[in-house]
Amino acid sequence: SGYNTAGPEIAQETGVPVAIVDSPEALEPGLIADYTLSGHEGAWLAGQLAARMTTTGTVGIVVSGEPPSWNSQSAGFAQGVKAADPDVNVLYAVIGPAAYSDAAGGNRVTTSVIAAGADIIFGQGNGSSFGMIQAVETNQATDGSDVMFIDVIGDKSSLDTGHLLTSVVWDMTPVYTAMIEDLRNDEFGTKSYAISIAGGSVKLLETPQIDEAAWEEVMALQEQIVSGELSIDPIFDAEEVRALVTVQE
Repeated sequence: SGYNTAGPEIAQETGVPVAIVDSPEALEPGLIADYTLSGHEGAWLAGQLAARMTTTGTVGIVVSGEPPSWNSQSAGFAQGVKAADPDVNVLYAVIGPAAYSDAAGGNRVTTSVIAAGADIIFGQGNGSSFGMIQAVETNQATDGSDVMFIDVIGDKSSLDTGHLLTSVVWDMTPVYTAMIEDLRNDEFGTKSYAISIAGGSVKLLETPQIDEAAWEEVMALQEQIVSGELSIDPIFDAEEVRALVTVQE
């Protein structure tokens, strides 16, 4: 999302098709495509899981900025928590306006959220997420329990020391496959692309840290999303996200 201005300029200068994120208004047939990826359905399920597993009654969201994709997941997570247990408090903290690689900031802000009572952290940070993880590993919750981390996009299981609760995993294969097919069919740049639970491009990572009964309940909710019985609408606006949470300044 940091290259949304440069990408289209390069496409115009070179004539080479470019795909950018979070910019559906920038579509240009044959030249510029958008994939405003929203893992909000997976984040909602992660919120459901967090509400079932918190022991302090407080969970936290830490973000490296407020791009649309982060906002939709933050909102989905908060909504999932409140749908499972409205009494669970959701803290929200922003490292900086574009602190995607600020690992030190991620550590500092996450530590403050843990000190405020959160025992589960939903972190969206790119490089700064490694600072978040360090804070989770080196601090205990206010009730003395271990702090757990919920990651996004990928699978950091190989780096885990027992604190990775789950991840809202994005599988980009369907998106890139659709882009390639549209390039072949001269339809590139005519529509935006998306990821979803039903399409198999969003899923929760199962780890040994997850309570089995809680996982089964959350997977039952996932089936309702797949069947269409349950629908989660994305929220992309930062101010709307802030209305759902307790903001940590």
